[in-house]
Amino acid sequence: MTFKENLLEFLTLEDADKLLDSLKLEDYHAVLLNPKKINKEYFISLFPHVTSHPYVENAFIYDKNEYPLGKSIYHELGYFYLQEPSAMMVSSLLNISKDDLVLDLCAAPGGKSIGASFKLDGTGLIISNDLSRPRCSLIVENAERLGLENLLIVNNDFEKIYQDYLEKFDVIILDAPCSGSGMFRKDDKMIADWSINKVYKFAEIQKSLINIAYQMLKPGGTLSYSTCSYSIEEDEEVIEYLLSNTDAEILPLPYIKKAYINKNKPIGIRMMPSNFSGEGQYICQIKKPGNKKPTAYENSNKYKKELPSSLEDKDVQKYGNTYFYLNNAIKVKGLNIVRYGVKIGEDNKNIFRFDLHYARVGNRKDLPSIELNLDEVKEYLYGNVIRKSNPYKGYIYLIYQNNPIDIAKTDGEQIKNYYPKGLRKRFN
Repeated sequence: MTFKENLLEFLTLEDADKLLDSLKLEDYHAVLLNPKKINKEYFISLFPHVTSHPYVENAFIYDKNEYPLGKSIYHELGYFYLQEPSAMMVSSLLNISKDDLVLDLCAAPGGKSIGASFKLDGTGLIISNDLSRPRCSLIVENAERLGLENLLIVNNDFEKIYQDYLEKFDVIILDAPCSGSGMFRKDDKMIADWSINKVYKFAEIQKSLINIAYQMLKPGGTLSYSTCSYSIEEDEEVIEYLLSNTDAEILPLPYIKKAYINKNKPIGIRMMPSNFSGEGQYICQIKKPGNKKPTAYENSNKYKKELPSSLEDKDVQKYGNTYFYLNNAIKVKGLNIVRYGVKIGEDNKNIFRFDLHYARVGNRKDLPSIELNLDEVKEYLYGNVIRKSNPYKGYIYLIYQNNPIDIAKTDGEQIKNYYPKGLRKRFN
């Protein structure tokens, strides 16, 4: 079976040709604003030729040739996250409540977890999991840069441990591994690699994953299923499998004018570049019948005397000489923890060094702060000492536009550079 023949299983010939023609056009790019660090008005003043995303709050579609946002100093400062326009709709469409316990089952590089974290505004807890430990490092990098404090990043095969988490989660995000046809326009190699056997192979994986995800979902909870595949075998038929084998119910999604709905199998929505300024994305939400009980979080700080008072109400853990914290904690079993919330810092030979992740969260009310101008910020991010007289000695917050850049040390005459060496770069 060819790719076009696979499309004709649910598209008319006219729609299939329209989709295939759209794959020859340039792809689109989008940006999701970090609501704690920048508002829409200021972002538009910096980048006036962006277009508001029609379905995602605080998101914009942009031309990367005009605005190379990934190289922008504002990206480095955590003002926004770059994400494909259709993919960012997965988290945007979720109805997440304060204090929800969320599992992002196949999370890397972290876009869906980040979108959920922004919606929760630092509350609740998101267990952001990926089967690949190297890919988990991408989630860590994004969490640090953006200053996220409600992510527990883990590296697990949940098929081996899901029985320890039965009916545990309020929300589960399953952006399932797939054949990737929705990304053809972004990666030519995926076109050559596509086959119907690959589709069948991933469909079996997806059915296994959605089955365990549903078992881990609380009664009354929501399961979001998505793929970047156009094939009904990986999309509607996976949902039909779940509906046939469980008491799962379809949750209606808001009306989206540019979404495609399969007329023969009206299950979920499909974003396609022939209809929308984004790549291919299938999205469906499931509800488990019942009434949802609130999650009982269990913060216990036994390091109160060793750490700042601002951490007294957090769950602080120590691994070796390194401290971490979470706003909310649960009993974990069998989880391979990559990042326990926020990395506070390290105690090395009785000298404590605060971490960039902790600095970017910006919750140290007991530290003085020094506002830098844009040129000084650029010098600091390049790794240079900042010569700036100030009335302080010791640790200080470095601030730009009222947003935390880092925690550094000053002797009153200059500011020592503590920015991680691996992140240092020159900005024009």
